[in-house]
Amino acid sequence: MSRVRKGKSDIHFEVRGEGPDLVMLRGLGRNMKHWLGFDRKAADHFRTITIDAREIGQTKRGMAITDTIYDLADDVVQVLDQVGSEKANILGVSLGGMVAMAVGVKHPARASSLVIVNSSIAGCGQRRLSTPAMLLLLRAVVLGPAIYDDLARLLLGPQAPSDLRNKVAKDWLKIDKATKVAPAVVIKQILAAARFRVRDDLREIEAPTLVLYGTGDQFVPVVNSEMIASLIPGAKLLGLEGGGHELTIDRPEESLAAIRKFIKASEARR
Repeated sequence: MSRVRKGKSDIHFEVRGEGPDLVMLRGLGRNMKHWLGFDRKAADHFRTITIDAREIGQTKRGMAITDTIYDLADDVVQVLDQVGSEKANILGVSLGGMVAMAVGVKHPARASSLVIVNSSIAGCGQRRLSTPAMLLLLRAVVLGPAIYDDLARLLLGPQAPSDLRNKVAKDWLKIDKATKVAPAVVIKQILAAARFRVRDDLREIEAPTLVLYGTGDQFVPVVNSEMIASLIPGAKLLGLEGGGHELTIDRPEESLAAIRKFIKASEARR
């Protein structure tokens, strides 16, 4: 358990395992506990650096309404400095995928590779959220824990077994009761995502990139992953059949195998 400090605020991060450095970034309103064990599986093969974003989990650094995805990318680089990592593989899910892209654009020397999972960008001319996703986000602000069963159904793939959905819903509820996220923080993250217009900038990314998505993502339309992959030079696009938005939860073994294979191949080319 570690923190990188800036003035009176700080960023919470944790380092596990040995091997190539792998930064792991969660999505909207999520903290590192929401990996539900995928981070520990990854630590069997990498030195994992999991990070809580501003005002999320145990991070105390404030999230201003004017903060951008690039500000969150700067936080990642500060953590890399703190742990003595000159260059790391950056894995991001959903909003975390946007932060990974921002690291690749703004701090190209710090990214060994990018793994972008079920993410999107603004100004792309595509729907970034499904209609059920937008309605669920609105309900979540009002109802809080009452929506966790619906949230698990929507974020996991349609083929996910009911016992997994039930377990995930209970785990998420337990995590969020212990580390509550203010609705205002989620709104600030949504605004940062809405301003993340990088269509042209993605063409300048130099890091080897894997765009990984679940073909059964009911939250973010898969066309977003297809478009991101088309914009980043040499990016590899890989869909896991039937996987949902929370790909690392309902397809953990396949996701980790794909990530390991990609990073190993990227390292071999360097």
